[in-house]
Amino acid sequence: MNSLSLFFKTLPWLGFFAAIVISWIFYLKARNKERLALIEKGFDVSKIYAQAGQQIPFPWLKIGIVITGISLGVLTALILLVLFPLGIVSDAIMFLMAILGFLFGGLAMMIAHFINKAKKTNKNG
Repeated sequence: MNSLSLFFKTLPWLGFFAAIVISWIFYLKARNKERLALIEKGFDVSKIYAQAGQQIPFPWLKIGIVITGISLGVLTALILLVLFPLGIVSDAIMFLMAILGFLFGGLAMMIAHFINKAKKTNKNG
């Protein structure tokens, strides 16, 4: 019984890592097909990928704002539960934390969008 229990505990992890490996293989296959199609049409692949890498910076500010917003939502739920103990089951508490996390995360995404929009107008203007 113990080995069967261990098997069912490790099975999701094996599936998770298998999904990552399979995703990586399909990504490499698609990239290879794309490059071959570009080469057949006569494009220089190295110039295209060099230009794409320079134009798209990684959005650290947006990710930071969204993570902060989600954290504030969960923290707000915890503070509300401490201040107003409802005596409800833990599933409802987790649901409240998820809802407030999504709410504050969505607000953070909107804030990040407007910050990014303001940065773009300052660069262009």
